[in-house]
Amino acid sequence: MFGLPGPRLFSFRWGETEYGATMIPFGGYVKFAGVESELQLEEDEEDKDTPPERKYDTQPRWKKAIIMFSGPLMNMVFAVVIFALMFMVQGAAESTNMLGNIVKNSPADHAGLKKGDRVVSIDGKRVENWEGLTNQLKDKPGKQITIVVKRGGQTLTERPVLDKRDGRGVLGVYPSSEVQYKRLPPHLAIYRGFTGTVDLTKFMVVTIYNLIVHKPAVLAKEGTGPVGIVYASAKVFKQSFWEFMWLLAIITINIGIVNLLPIPPLDGGRLAILGLEGLVRGPLNKKVILAINAIGMALLLAVMVYFVFSDITKIIQGSLIPGGG
Repeated sequence: MFGLPGPRLFSFRWGETEYGATMIPFGGYVKFAGVESELQLEEDEEDKDTPPERKYDTQPRWKKAIIMFSGPLMNMVFAVVIFALMFMVQGAAESTNMLGNIVKNSPADHAGLKKGDRVVSIDGKRVENWEGLTNQLKDKPGKQITIVVKRGGQTLTERPVLDKRDGRGVLGVYPSSEVQYKRLPPHLAIYRGFTGTVDLTKFMVVTIYNLIVHKPAVLAKEGTGPVGIVYASAKVFKQSFWEFMWLLAIITINIGIVNLLPIPPLDGGRLAILGLEGLVRGPLNKKVILAINAIGMALLLAVMVYFVFSDITKIIQGSLIPGGG
């Protein structure tokens, strides 16, 4: 079901599964037969006709753990798909061979290189991007190089002697802010989508951990809730479809991470309870689980209400997005 649990906009059944969307377009959920039996004393009426062996609550703990982990995992898979589509259709962003700022009194400055020059080749080897430029310079500290650049309609050849820094050859130039996009074949796009998702996940896990543990006041002040996410998404979508897709990928990764927090009734909270049951080698008392989930739900609702009002206040003040308003 697309959206958080709540009143449904529409739904339809295909086979044994019901699909649809709710009126709260934030995230999504999958409900298995028997999955709510741990959170209530009586079984749902719609689950009573399901054979016991097909229900979640009759499965071994390892299967329950896989089921609970599958939701956040699919968030990550969705992010990989978004990034892969971006790399195939829009292309992967790459730095160009254009020079940015020139360091004063550097080899580049003495050779007369200027901001905006495009490097054609170094020592006869073609240069297409910034990585190619730095790779050709690093192994030539203190050596003279032949660099060919284009400036307007002119082609210029200069022969500066590189400086030496940390054992590497240095020309004394900064990269231009110009970016070029290169479309990738499907296998490379999927690989870059996977590595990009992994890198972003690592970064966001560390950031969330530091905010919760070391800077909770900053999280409370700068954090954004569902209203803010929808508002920001709408503004970004108006500016650029691809920027919106990038934001969507970041949001889905964030949802996956948050879902793994050990707070019932999030997936991470259910995994924590399964872990405790594994340690004690038996199911926890159902009333204890109900109490834990009630506390967790109250905490989540309180946090959501806080961020909803915080988002609305920021929108009114025009401070939700820097420079917004």
